[in-house]
Amino acid sequence: MARKYPKYDAACYYENKLIGRCTASDGNAYAAMMEQCNGSAARVLQEYSHFSPELKTILEKVAAVQSARPTPGNLFAEPAESPWSRVQQCDTLYPGVFMVSTAGHGGIMVSKEMTAILSPAARKCGEKYNGYLCFEEDCQENVVLRELLDKKIWAIPDRIKDKAAFEENINKSLRQYNPDYWRVRQSGLEKAPARLPATPQHTDR
Repeated sequence: MARKYPKYDAACYYENKLIGRCTASDGNAYAAMMEQCNGSAARVLQEYSHFSPELKTILEKVAAVQSARPTPGNLFAEPAESPWSRVQQCDTLYPGVFMVSTAGHGGIMVSKEMTAILSPAARKCGEKYNGYLCFEEDCQENVVLRELLDKKIWAIPDRIKDKAAFEENINKSLRQYNPDYWRVRQSGLEKAPARLPATPQHTDR
């Protein structure tokens, strides 16, 4: 039987913390692009267009960490007000990403410092409110849930027994209420990402 080699043979670090596993070529590309952009992950995402899914997720995580620094004390404070009235309950899905409910409505509020984790197509589905990008619960919040699931930075809670049905309901809602977003997402999944040539090496930045 032929020996199977692991898909990921390197990892990317930021400030000595593991950000994500990747191929050696992606690890080297991460180091090179960060150096070219003076260490700014947000600039890398803006100035380069082709990434593997793993490298893109790593860069988005680093960009989110970097963007949080100007106001670390206030970054992850739970919102007290929402576009749908005063917040009565707030659950953190991911640092800076909150699912809120009010007396009559609710949705997901993404801190402006954390919008880098969302794709451009996803950001178009939200509305700005008091320093947050907001996605109301009836038609828009599934955009955020889909993004978090795709990036593997949020998991369907254990209290939901039929996780496959829950995920299909998300997809069904997106196809119905956000067809433009759905088409962009599906197109991205179907296209094979271009890889940047690089010399394999372990990266520690």
